[in-house]
Amino acid sequence: MPDYGHPLRFGTFISPTNCPVQRPVELAQLSERLGYDFVDFQDHSYNSTLLDTWTLLSWVAARTERIGMSGDELRLPLRQPSTCP
Repeated sequence: MPDYGHPLRFGTFISPTNCPVQRPVELAQLSERLGYDFVDFQDHSYNSTLLDTWTLLSWVAARTERIGMSGDELRLPLRQPSTCP
């Protein structure tokens, strides 16, 4: 399989569960210590058992040094402010 001239990168998918609230951040820090390139978090703004992905990305960015991060299945239409008449 060709690499298209890009380096191969590895990451972890971390479920953003809110119990305990700090667990996804701890797993992101562990991923960084283990040498992974990025972490990925699922976005389900309608599920109250999961942390808000955008806030979690900010929290992980503040608590790590080099690891990349991304949101998976970002539900942007659900974040549209409602328009009032």
